[in-house]
Amino acid sequence: MTTPHTTINTPPDPSQTMNTIQQHGVDRMLVRLEHLDKLLNLAGEVIITSSTLHELQRDMTDAVTHNRPMSDVELQIIKSADEASARISQDLHDLVMAIRMVEIGETFKLFRRPVRDLARNLKKDIELKFEGEKVLVDKALAERLVEPLLHTLRNAADHGLETPIERIHANKNEKGVILLKAIEHEHETEIIISDDGRGIDETKIIERAKKLGLLKHTEQQINLLPILCMSGFSTKEKATDTSGRGVGLDLVNTMVQEFSGTIELENQTGLGCSFKLHIPKLKAVNIIDALIVRCSSTLYALSIDKVVSLQGVKPSQIQASMDRERFIKYLGEPLALFDLSELLGSEQSAIDNPEIIPVVIIEGRKDKIACIVTEFLAPSKLVNVPMAMDMFDRDVSGIAGTCIISGGRVGITVDVDMVVAMATGEPLKQDEGHANASDFSRQKEPEQEIENKNSMPESAAMSHSQEELIAKSKLSAQRDRIANRIEESSQKELTDADVSDLLTEISRGLLELQDALLSLENNNDAEIMKDAFRRLHAAKGNFTMLGVTTSASLAHELETLLDHLRKGDIEMTQELMDLMLDGVAELINATNALPQKVLDENTGLLSRIDQAMRLITNTTPITDPDKVLGTSFSLAPTVELQLIGSLKQKECAYETFIRFHPSRQASFLVAYLTLRKLCYHGKILATLPSIADIENGFCSNAIKVLWASPLTLTEIDAAINKWAPFFNIAEHRSIQTTVFRYDNNAEI
Repeated sequence: MTTPHTTINTPPDPSQTMNTIQQHGVDRMLVRLEHLDKLLNLAGEVIITSSTLHELQRDMTDAVTHNRPMSDVELQIIKSADEASARISQDLHDLVMAIRMVEIGETFKLFRRPVRDLARNLKKDIELKFEGEKVLVDKALAERLVEPLLHTLRNAADHGLETPIERIHANKNEKGVILLKAIEHEHETEIIISDDGRGIDETKIIERAKKLGLLKHTEQQINLLPILCMSGFSTKEKATDTSGRGVGLDLVNTMVQEFSGTIELENQTGLGCSFKLHIPKLKAVNIIDALIVRCSSTLYALSIDKVVSLQGVKPSQIQASMDRERFIKYLGEPLALFDLSELLGSEQSAIDNPEIIPVVIIEGRKDKIACIVTEFLAPSKLVNVPMAMDMFDRDVSGIAGTCIISGGRVGITVDVDMVVAMATGEPLKQDEGHANASDFSRQKEPEQEIENKNSMPESAAMSHSQEELIAKSKLSAQRDRIANRIEESSQKELTDADVSDLLTEISRGLLELQDALLSLENNNDAEIMKDAFRRLHAAKGNFTMLGVTTSASLAHELETLLDHLRKGDIEMTQELMDLMLDGVAELINATNALPQKVLDENTGLLSRIDQAMRLITNTTPITDPDKVLGTSFSLAPTVELQLIGSLKQKECAYETFIRFHPSRQASFLVAYLTLRKLCYHGKILATLPSIADIENGFCSNAIKVLWASPLTLTEIDAAINKWAPFFNIAEHRSIQTTVFRYDNNAEI
């Protein structure tokens, strides 16, 4: 027997919430129609210019064949074609860059759910504000920003913002504010993450750094930012689910360095702090303005913005010391001198004129070096063609790709940052700092995992092997289901491209649905509700079209719940919003797993939805005996099928009304025990009040039961009369119902 109870919903785990944020690849994105129109116009200009050049080629061939000079008209056409070609190339480059640009506000919106869950988990009141959402950034940058900013927001929420009582004590508003702001400058994009919390305790940072041996006790002038950005540095002695592993700022620093940007810290103790990310705007998509240099017979292309200076150095100007093998003076400072060809794994560069050695000074992320080359050639705009590094049988670090230089010559594009890092011994962070979605989930420390594996007993290893077999079996079954789904999809004329487009549409719609729900939490606007309902309905339809019934069913349950909210049957509560958001997160996870894998039903989530639906039903329970008697049954399709089965087995359908006087026991308990007695004589199909109402205590002194039984009316009356005195039953009557028009003698 289930007694009335109160359900306590615990706050969602932010680490699990983080896992729902997925990074979508750059292989697919929305394109504005105006950009497509411009692209079409440029394609027309390319065709016209190509036709003009073809005619010029014929005229030039004729002039050479007949040994005649080119006319002024022909020379003017050549000049116009050259100008048109240069203009079209630049316009195409600018257009491609414009197509890649997206509003950073779409990235900012992804953080609303995690910050909301962090606030609940940390028992803090946090408001996340956005500014500069319309600032355009490159798609690649927008995607790479997600994980670093998530870590920074976690630090701001955990370390920066105080608890409500602390804020009131400090004469602040109890609601803490985190601001994400984007500012567009001429040559860079500035991203600001600021909070109005307690700020950074500089003394605590310095003490912690000295304790870890990162600082000498005698140091006076200390820059906090490099310390905070060190991998593994944290002021917390023990890591939590929220922070404490020293990953966040290290990840931000790595990302900013990869884009050749800088980080700035502004700290005001007691008032908050700000991290400002200055990231240069991307200037090209595999298109670079490069300086061409020759080392012996090999041509190298160096990005022009990495070239500091070109010099002709006399041999007497090259010096050596104990700590530097060779160096030259540049602006009065010593600069290490290397041979560019040797740094890239080739032979030493040949020197045409021993009296003047060509030297190019290049700048990496942290340092500058000087490189000997054979010859400087003219700067040029080039297209870099990246190469797969695994095609070489030797280390080719420092080579970014290949390019075609004017005259049809092949050159090598140099990764200047990598070359400078190799020359100066700077640690190379290639994979380090690139966290994936699993970094946001709770994990054991790597050392602990290794220790556990080493100490695993043989029986445990055997169990692990059995688990792998079971997992493989499940995977095989899932693949069969997916194969069936694909076969069904093909029958509906769904191609692989159609499936891919549907998944992209579902993914985008679910993220917009999540954003609409978060807006709905603070603003019960009818238009926002309508938009959320429409997107959820569209997701259900798309899942159905793909044949993913588990996700379609979950979307249907969420849609029903949202419909009750829309109709005003229930009010939006924090627990209900958690449920809706968790449901959408589950749909996002299912979408990301497709089409390789179909996720199983989340029984825990479905149970929570079912419980919420019961509470909705219980908002207006029918308890008055007269209303119970006069209310008709409304059956679900599955109950109707059970009724059909009972009639097929020669049973009869009855409606039984029972009134009792619960003098010694609670009404809901008497009603429940009475129903149990009836179960001995047939199948109970529906009750008024409902079973859920009775279990939650919504029952007076009467119930009505729809049930199927092989007994006759006389036998039913006799059975109830036997145990009526034990439950103080004052009245009971039963009738054989025909309201459903099911005849037990009919052919079914």
